[in-house]
Amino acid sequence: MRIIILLSAFLIVFGLVGFYVYKRIIQAFSKIIKNPKTVFPVYFFLLFSFFLGKIIEFFSINIISIALVKIGSILISYFLYTLIIIVFIDIIRLINKIIPLYPKFIKSNYQKTKLIIGISSFIIVSAIVSYGYINALSPKIKKLNIVINKNENGFKELNIVAVSDIHLGISVNKRKTKKLIKKINKLKPDLVIFGGDLIDENIKVVEYFNLLKYFKNIKSKYGVYSCMGNHEYISRAYKDLNYYEENGINMLRDTAVKIQDKFYIISRDDISGINISGTKRKTLKDLTKNIDLKLPVILLDHQPCELEKTADYAIDFQFSGHTHNGQVWPFNYITGMIFEEDWGYLKKKNTHFYISSGYGTAVIPIKICSDAEIVNIKIINK
Repeated sequence: MRIIILLSAFLIVFGLVGFYVYKRIIQAFSKIIKNPKTVFPVYFFLLFSFFLGKIIEFFSINIISIALVKIGSILISYFLYTLIIIVFIDIIRLINKIIPLYPKFIKSNYQKTKLIIGISSFIIVSAIVSYGYINALSPKIKKLNIVINKNENGFKELNIVAVSDIHLGISVNKRKTKKLIKKINKLKPDLVIFGGDLIDENIKVVEYFNLLKYFKNIKSKYGVYSCMGNHEYISRAYKDLNYYEENGINMLRDTAVKIQDKFYIISRDDISGINISGTKRKTLKDLTKNIDLKLPVILLDHQPCELEKTADYAIDFQFSGHTHNGQVWPFNYITGMIFEEDWGYLKKKNTHFYISSGYGTAVIPIKICSDAEIVNIKIINK
């Protein structure tokens, strides 16, 4: 019931904001749009096409649901930055009412000025969305070298490829998945780790396109390991972790494993998983009580929360994701306020942290002021 109320409230607010944008668009293009009543139903159908596609997808994945989700996700990208520009222009209009600042050429032909602003805004938004789309399709390789001090035990050097927030689904499709596997193998990893959210919000879409099968092609000396992300719960993938295992991924849920007597991987359950599974995740104290902390320890924890508590233990490296570094401007400022570190490298006491901006995208297939990334970490044990 709570989810239905929240979803209904969101759709109502989204619709009201959508109407505000619609009115401003009609005003800007009044010289071109002679009959706004014919535009209204088309506009709102396109505005809600993503959500309509998701509803259809819930019952049946088909060409209509896929098309609506693809088109709708792009249009939401347009809507976001159109809204930002309209709000900015309305702020200028408000200021002008208090302190007149419009030059004469604007006031002399206001209708023409509005059309020019409307066309210019469309071009700007199109450029932003196009850049963001291309940027999301162009993952960067982030290099990171860290030094730990457990030289009496374990490995001397470990080459890790780490990826978070892949979000397999409509946007991260067969082509982008195969591209990821190819780039991982090119880095010749000793170990591959995933920071959660391998799947987007519907496990059925991943099964429909059979996307996980490509992960069998990863070549790694010590294997492939992942922690649970919040989308493993949203997608209901947590109910069948064998699906990951069958495709070469060791999905660890609140578990510590020793790898060939050389190092440990501790994988924490997602902190928000309790909201769906009803099971509270184990504490670090519980997860570390039966391991030899003289060996190197790698921790996977999807959300970068309570970093100070992690640093209280003899954990050498933690890999996290979840934040997407905001994914699109200006949300990077919001994630920066929510998390102690929302992207990049951090060291606390003797623990090294890396929070990734992720490989995939959520809802909208663009990245602005945030890169799609694959992290290549070399841990040197001195």
